Amino acid sequence: MHIPRSRTITALIVLIAGMSAIQTTGALGTFVLADAVMANGQTYLQVQPASATITAGAFAKFDVNVVAGSLAEASLVARGIPPDSVAIFTPNAGVANPEFDSSLTIVTSGNTPLGNYLVTVVAILNGIEYSNEIGLQILTPPNSTVTNTISTTLSAIIGTTLSITVNTDQSQYQPNSVVFVTGQVTDSTGNAISDATVALQIDGPTGTELFYTNDLQTDSAGTFQTQVALGFATPSGSYTVFASASKPGYSFVTSRTTFVVGSSTTPSVIIKAVYAGDGAGNPTPTFTSGQTIWIWIVIQNIGTAFQGVVWIQVRDPNGVPMQIKTEMVQLQTGQTTTEAFAISLPGNAPIGVYSVNALVSDKLISQGGTFLANSETQFDLTG
Repeated sequence: MHIPRSRTITALIVLIAGMSAIQTTGALGTFVLADAVMANGQTYLQVQPASATITAGAFAKFDVNVVAGSLAEASLVARGIPPDSVAIFTPNAGVANPEFDSSLTIVTSGNTPLGNYLVTVVAILNGIEYSNEIGLQILTPPNSTVTNTISTTLSAIIGTTLSITVNTDQSQYQPNSVVFVTGQVTDSTGNAISDATVALQIDGPTGTELFYTNDLQTDSAGTFQTQVALGFATPSGSYTVFASASKPGYSFVTSRTTFVVGSSTTPSVIIKAVYAGDGAGNPTPTFTSGQTIWIWIVIQNIGTAFQGVVWIQVRDPNGVPMQIKTEMVQLQTGQTTTEAFAISLPGNAPIGVYSVNALVSDKLISQGGTFLANSETQFDLTG
């Protein structure tokens, strides 16, 4: 098993020799702010502002910037989210080439306890963790006697639901290579879940099991990883990685991804990113009633060319399905495409955090189609 590696950054102290830094002092204490300068091709994580002050029921937004010394798959996760709150990264994954930008929106509710919190932002780059702390102060709302409408709807998604992602360090390999498998486990609020048990199974082109383990454990950032050695005689084709996570008190959850050895004669699809945004593709995690919400999905086909179906399912803050939309798409071998769906919510749509499930199938399910990939995102309707 590949031993997890981690590197910690306190506040905005970065991992670059010779980088200048300044200190700033605010209501939450002293934070170190580092200049966004890259030195000697190293990697760092920066989150701005270093701290924010909001009232219970409001949201705080932070800009996240990752700079990698070389091309790297990047994913983001948070831990230490205040109770009765939700963390939304927009987007939560991408490619640092050499930079990757995202935003973190922490949505609180009227039930979120007042006080000072340290939230840890973790970026995972090719299996290495880089973490950074930000401060969040939550104060009493100006009119604390008014019932916050987010409180009841937000509580519907806070509980015992887990979410898991799984990725490989490359989408295509040759025999006698090593496949690094990584992933994250969070709860329904976006908080990293440590000490979850993860099982991994990799099936080959004919369904034959290549690898299985059921004893992986997530670390404090909710991440897990292992490595699988391919032999000289590993058959060419599309391989599927199945991942499941469990922890006492939480529901069981599964996910999957694919990779190709040599070349494939069947479709093999990866959802590289899914996020909510505006009509121009700019990531936007918060919306008001009447706005058009666009769901953007970045899809890569590493298998044979095919005509498939892209799906999205939107669930309201109470977990009730609201909309299902589909779109036919032609995917050539090696092609990466971006699809967008426009969502218009009714004027009486409940306030709170909405979940979006994005899927790709090789044909319509009613025609015997099979789901090839799935991913999730969230957005917040504020009023």
